[in-house]
Amino acid sequence: MPETLTSPVTGSPLAVLFEIVAASGRPALEEERDGAETAAADHVYAAYPDTLGRVVDHDAWTGYPALRDNSVQPSAVAHLGGSLWLHHTITADADYHDALTLLVPCTCGHGYVPSLLLDEADLLELLQELRPTGGRAVHRGDTGGPYCAGTPAA
Repeated sequence: MPETLTSPVTGSPLAVLFEIVAASGRPALEEERDGAETAAADHVYAAYPDTLGRVVDHDAWTGYPALRDNSVQPSAVAHLGGSLWLHHTITADADYHDALTLLVPCTCGHGYVPSLLLDEADLLELLQELRPTGGRAVHRGDTGGPYCAGTPAA
């Protein structure tokens, strides 16, 4: 009779099988980070060749693994200077498309305003708006400070 594997905690062969599936079914965290960095760099190079593709190097991206509990896909971020950041991920919806977001600091200094970029023309329009403020989002309809409508800074 073959030797039966059992989990030292529960003694159940089923628990061991679940552990095997969990270990083999998910890519290593480093693989997810690398994949997120590569996907971000490839998207920027292909979709933004005249702007971001010229200034954001492949090595500028820092990848993050997926968050399984919240169904958040692997992502990557790149710092553009002046407190501006790019965030890239692949959406988990039916068509799995690239989502590139520019995170812009508020003029009040208490938060960030995310702007989903649809294409290079969209980026150029946003940069034109940000140029007079040195890359900061101007509050509209609030007074800043503790009432900042942006995403709080960490």
